[in-house]
Amino acid sequence: MLFYIIRTDSGEPSISPIVQGDKLPSRAEMLTPGLPLAFAQSLIEILKSQQVKKGKQEILKFLLRKHSGLASMDWRWRSTQPEAKNPIVHTQEVEVDVEEFAFASRVQSRQLSEADFQRLANEMGLNLKEVILLCHESVLQGQAEWIPAVQKEGQGWRCMRCGETEIKEWPSIYGLAGTCPSCAALGALSSLQTLYRSLGPHPDCKEGGMPFAKLPENQGLGDSVELQPVRFSPHWTLSLAQEQASQGVLEFVSTETGKNLLLWAACGAGKTEVCFPAAAWALERGQKVLFAAPRQDVVLDVAPRLERDFPELSVSVLTGVSTERFSPAPLVLATTHQVLRFYQAFDLIFMDEVDAFPYHGNAALAWGLQQSLKPGGKIVYLTATPSPENRAKVQNKGMQLVRLPARHHRKALPVPEWIKYSTNQEVASQWIKALAESGPVLIFVPKISWVNMYVEKLHDLFPGWAIEGSYSSDPGRREKIERLRKDEYRVFISTSILERGVTIPNAQVMVLAADHELFDERALVQMAGRVGRTQENPEGRALFLAKHKTPAIEKAIHWIQEQNRLALEQGLIDPF
Repeated sequence: MLFYIIRTDSGEPSISPIVQGDKLPSRAEMLTPGLPLAFAQSLIEILKSQQVKKGKQEILKFLLRKHSGLASMDWRWRSTQPEAKNPIVHTQEVEVDVEEFAFASRVQSRQLSEADFQRLANEMGLNLKEVILLCHESVLQGQAEWIPAVQKEGQGWRCMRCGETEIKEWPSIYGLAGTCPSCAALGALSSLQTLYRSLGPHPDCKEGGMPFAKLPENQGLGDSVELQPVRFSPHWTLSLAQEQASQGVLEFVSTETGKNLLLWAACGAGKTEVCFPAAAWALERGQKVLFAAPRQDVVLDVAPRLERDFPELSVSVLTGVSTERFSPAPLVLATTHQVLRFYQAFDLIFMDEVDAFPYHGNAALAWGLQQSLKPGGKIVYLTATPSPENRAKVQNKGMQLVRLPARHHRKALPVPEWIKYSTNQEVASQWIKALAESGPVLIFVPKISWVNMYVEKLHDLFPGWAIEGSYSSDPGRREKIERLRKDEYRVFISTSILERGVTIPNAQVMVLAADHELFDERALVQMAGRVGRTQENPEGRALFLAKHKTPAIEKAIHWIQEQNRLALEQGLIDPF
């Protein structure tokens, strides 16, 4: 995307991405061809700092003298004449153009890369030029800004979408350029590209930028919508343990003290629903709320529960496979990669599975989460297996803590069993057969290559059984997991993609090669936590098959035993 230096008879030179249109001065000229935003901005700053005369020939000579590599381009000054038809719709009935209002609602508090413009245009039924014109109109009104996607910072660089500073440098005709490697999954960004960053709601939008109620079918975003109070209709009753934790979260959210809270819950304790009352409190006060999770499986598992308990509320669900990216909604559910698209958007963030891959240890995703939070906003971190860093923050009073050590059915967490076992032996068929008598068996393996291998072996050992497997890059992953939830498989082999956020009624768990270096204590606790999660099936078995009882295995067993001890002391579970 290129920007043009605009020169009028009087005044300072400016830049614009629009070649023609009535948003430009009527008596002005622009220098063509265009330039990358960062380069155009630096050129104007040099012109100002060195007090170069503002005449068009002087500017052109200065440009070629300072950047001889551009001399081969056909540099010209062209008149900026307005087009015969301006793509923005003007009406007498309303002060705000229909398209401007729809655009503002969709992009509020977001940052868009050049790759996002075409998708936004498709969703709005516009063309690319119209979207860029709407973006620039917002910039002119002070509601947004154009920024280089990757900016120079001292002697280095910084990606303005994810904060990455380890930037890959390369030579360009405009000088040394940089490309960000960290957020390439959302589309590659370089210093020669531009981000559009919304700075706040449209002046005619409600605080928060969009109506809370769902729009009636076929009603346009520019139409008048009567704002409705939030209707929170939970389809569950909190247990004593959940009620105590829920009150702790609500107290944190509703008071002015504290910015960060850790909700440390037992696996399957219902920590997500525990946060719904606090979310309802914030939504009723016009705040914008985000539920974030590292993996799309967790997002897709939580989405129907949010939509069920907030039946009249627009909920935007954003994953890498979302069909729509720019739905305006006060409640957003997104993977942590998609959160990078927001800027100071949320008053309250619930960050689920904070210790899970790919969020844990990823500085770019953590930076993006903080960047998406409004000044003065709050974050609730949810986990069953807190990292040493977060436990240290709690100990040092840098983070508040709420514990939820018991599941809603008041039964103790099943304690994993270590079984000395070598993977060189036969496929542990006797254990699989014993577990399968009680329910579907989830078998976790440390390597993708093991998944299909064990599926084939088990088909030979148990002909007639419904056996399947999946892994992160499996194209059929989503469909298979949906069938797993519907109890259509007797055995399912998986990598760690199913260790979190998925509830399979009456599941039994086996971890093969539980002593593998990939399985730390947090992963093992999560995998064992797939067992005994429902009221109907509160018990089950989790087997750690390994040649050695590693420190990770010992810690995982200890953590679960400690949760049971704490819950029993507080009267939150029945004696076992």
